Amino acid sequence: MTEKAIINERARQRMERDYDPNQTAGAAPAPEVRIANALEYIAFQLGQINRKLDGIITQPKDKR
Repeated sequence: MTEKAIINERARQRMERDYDPNQTAGAAPAPEVRIANALEYIAFQLGQINRKLDGIITQPKDKR
């Protein structure tokens, strides 16, 4: 596997898990980092929902 493929696979695995704000009691990331992580997670999840709905909508009526 190439380095880029490994990075992409790790990102995909991270996005497929439940959201983790990555905060500990003593060391919380900066607000901008937390917001960016949350938005990235939300975008990924919306994309997954969109793909699944698209598959349902485009199925022939006799297969529903």
